[in-house]
Amino acid sequence: MRREIKVGIVLTCFGLCIVAAFVQRAFELRRVRARPAELYEVVSRQVNAFRDADFSRAYQQASMHLQERFNVEAFADFARKEYPEISHAERIEFGPVRFAGRQALVQVYFFTSSGDVVPCLYSLVYEEHGWKIDGARLEKRWPRGSRLGGMRS
Repeated sequence: MRREIKVGIVLTCFGLCIVAAFVQRAFELRRVRARPAELYEVVSRQVNAFRDADFSRAYQQASMHLQERFNVEAFADFARKEYPEISHAERIEFGPVRFAGRQALVQVYFFTSSGDVVPCLYSLVYEEHGWKIDGARLEKRWPRGSRLGGMRS
């Protein structure tokens, strides 16, 4: 067989491998995508655990990354100090979800007993056994009487 043919066959095989890798990656990213309700459920489980002061159960909703940084006791202390609005909110509402591969951002609104709204942006990551919370960032509190966007019936 001529050298040009051998090189052509090798390059064709190499090209097919590259295409296969891109196709596999595309399928992987699509497979990870979830319905927003699945992500809302993960956040709700953790919020309910915080309300019940069951930090061990709340810790189960945390990503491996967070569990590497905090043990259960440190996680509980951190949650009590940094996120008191979460456990004391009268109700929560969920906003939009944005996906980026194996990560998602979920906007959550915590309504306090005084009528304030505390927006929080949750970061979730898809791990081996499902979606886990990788972080949360409280945003500037909205004063009493503030309305969320959208239509009300």
